[in-house]
Amino acid sequence: MKKAIILAAGKGTRMLSDQFKVLHTIANRSMIRSVLDALDAVNVDEKVVVLSPQMQAVEQEIHPTQFVIQEQALGTAHAALAAEKYLQPFDGQCLILFGDHPLFYPETFQKMFDKCANGADVVVLGFTPKNPARYGRLIMGDNGLEKIIEYKDATEQERAVGLCNSGAMCINGRYILQLLKAIDNKNAASEYYLTDVVKIAKEKALNVDVEYASDEDEVAGVNSRAELEKAEQIFQNRMRQKALQSGVSLQDAQSVYFSYDTTFENDVFIEPCVYFGKNVHLKKGAHVKAFSRLENTTVEGN
Repeated sequence: MKKAIILAAGKGTRMLSDQFKVLHTIANRSMIRSVLDALDAVNVDEKVVVLSPQMQAVEQEIHPTQFVIQEQALGTAHAALAAEKYLQPFDGQCLILFGDHPLFYPETFQKMFDKCANGADVVVLGFTPKNPARYGRLIMGDNGLEKIIEYKDATEQERAVGLCNSGAMCINGRYILQLLKAIDNKNAASEYYLTDVVKIAKEKALNVDVEYASDEDEVAGVNSRAELEKAEQIFQNRMRQKALQSGVSLQDAQSVYFSYDTTFENDVFIEPCVYFGKNVHLKKGAHVKAFSRLENTTVEGN
């Protein structure tokens, strides 16, 4: 069985918005829905979203996906444990990830599930950014992943490591509950940190390993309007490349904005400055004129 716990309880104060962070959209789709759709693409059997109290708008957005409430914000491991009733020991694997990371490829989730199913008890998703900056580092050893170290706690030698922590992990269903319950809050913030799973798993002689993201863009999180805009551009560039590789001509690719659900056949020609809203299909031979805005329509070919 494949399960997933999506942590989405953050209010997103840095967004300076009355709207909950995970409801902000990339290509006409909310961030939380982007994550759920990626999980659906790899046939996850059970998904549970962790929310804070009074997040009814998010409850409506994710319906009919199950959700639980984290009554107090006491850290990422505490948030995951809010889904305890879904984490009783089971035969399978469970992903834990964040609802404000909207750019995951489904293939990455599948690789994490596969590695966990084939001998790893904990799989952490790592990536190698151009600028590691203040990301937590993944310290590898002879027996796989040795530890996750936060930048502020890292030595100069550890800070020189380029492999960083994305925040996503996959855990063997037989051990997930005991690992989460073993995490304590003996730290400066008095919070329960999900990253401590690695240390505890190593103490229990479990197999801990790393899977690698396709690129650093895939694991980009969104905490501000600037990061939301960056995520939008990453997704649009993916869609533009998909269109070009599918036989669509883009006269000025950077000025064409797709919706997440735009579909197209080959031999389509799109002029500059075109915006696609939801539910548009472009048939073979379609020609879209400059400065068009299209939604809820099918464009016939010539």
